[in-house]
Amino acid sequence: MYNKNDNNNQTQKVDNNMRTKESEKQVKITKLAITDDKMSGRGGLFFFLKYVENIGFYRRFEDMFGFLRTSKKGLRIQEFIKQVLAHFIDGSDMSMTAFDRRKSDSGYAALLEYDKEHLASSHQMKRFFAKFLVVGNLLFRKILAELFIVRLRIEKPKVIVLFGDTMVLDNDDADKRQGVEPTYKKKKGFQPLHLSWGTYLIDVVFRKGSTHSNHGNDFLRAVTRITVLIRKRYCVDIPIILLTDSGFLDDKNLRYFEEKLKIFYVCVGKQYPELKEYVQACDASAFKEFSSKKQLWHFIEFGNRLKSWATLRRCIFTSLAADETGQLNLDFAKTDLFIYTNLGQDKTMTEQLIKAGAEAYLQPEKIIELNHQRGRCELVHRSIKELATKEQLPFEMFAMNRAYYHLMVLAHFLFEAYKRDVAFDVIPSTVYPNTFRRRLIDFAAKVVATGGKVYLKVTQALHDGLNLSKLWTRCMQPEPILLL
Repeated sequence: MYNKNDNNNQTQKVDNNMRTKESEKQVKITKLAITDDKMSGRGGLFFFLKYVENIGFYRRFEDMFGFLRTSKKGLRIQEFIKQVLAHFIDGSDMSMTAFDRRKSDSGYAALLEYDKEHLASSHQMKRFFAKFLVVGNLLFRKILAELFIVRLRIEKPKVIVLFGDTMVLDNDDADKRQGVEPTYKKKKGFQPLHLSWGTYLIDVVFRKGSTHSNHGNDFLRAVTRITVLIRKRYCVDIPIILLTDSGFLDDKNLRYFEEKLKIFYVCVGKQYPELKEYVQACDASAFKEFSSKKQLWHFIEFGNRLKSWATLRRCIFTSLAADETGQLNLDFAKTDLFIYTNLGQDKTMTEQLIKAGAEAYLQPEKIIELNHQRGRCELVHRSIKELATKEQLPFEMFAMNRAYYHLMVLAHFLFEAYKRDVAFDVIPSTVYPNTFRRRLIDFAAKVVATGGKVYLKVTQALHDGLNLSKLWTRCMQPEPILLL
């Protein structure tokens, strides 16, 4: 029996099959072709580099390092530094030969707003870094200090908490590299001294690997330099708190902080046997409790004068009583700490702290919390290493690696500033370089010149998803660098 519905269904299937075949013909890729269009998979580089340009960084860098250009031929200093910053932020290939590959990429050149002829080769870059053989740490530290003051004026902290530490760069496979020497981590490498404020590295002394934490006067000079800068350029009486580990616990350092610089410190001490015996002899009722992140700590506060000290200092012993699993710690362990501080010891400094509305820092619980904050402060080391993608530095000469590292630190500072000034509502300010690259650097863009104008073109979905219109506006109107 004839069924009209069956016939209609069969006709519909034939039509659907025909449409499917037609659509497949339209979307199937069958050939490879070459285009002259200027395209790049690093579209976000433009926004970052434009931000850096508009805060005046390139111009300021040229002012300070322009003497390195001994001939009017070749690239200007700011053209070199722009390409070095792009190299660090891109992060896809950190070898020197990567500059040769980029030199033939018209899309990459267009993002940097250059012709291909203005892109540096690997040999030009090596000659550029070789010029820094005559440049020490000071000029790099000066421009880093300018960036720091700008951030203070933008973020307006009422109390400044600094963190001092060293970081090992493992170059164990580079026997012939100058300055690569055994470190405390039993690896050969470099060991720069860092001062940081939150996620910003604000002062760096690049040093050889065998240079220990408290070597010479490096640390005191660095802290003095930053303290004077803060008081001169930001606020004369703002409370400054310095966090350090036991590598910097030295009576000379502490007396200098107390008497000369008039700053607070929170410093971890070593577990000497006599201190352990004293704490173990204390009555259990003398201990108090402090909870932090599902962890329970017992602590006791007392005055302590080590054998070589003439001054009695405030000391807090802390012991992890129970971790997040509820497991109790009964014996001395790595979690047991002796914390030394001068918070609350000087009347004038204490009044300044209270005036700033930060009297909570005088309480032992807050001091313990400050010491725990050292762990978060050390994350800046993870961040700078992730930006570098590898710890091995590229050159044989110590001065060239010093320049390379300082420029990487500057790139990291600008990266942190960019997240807060430009991308604050697109990604969290706490993200590390790899996440930042995936979200805000590694996207496709096309540079098109038409009608006397140059356009950066992206897809509508990308434009809306990253709110690129807002990023564009913020990149064009950032806070300028204030000259020292």
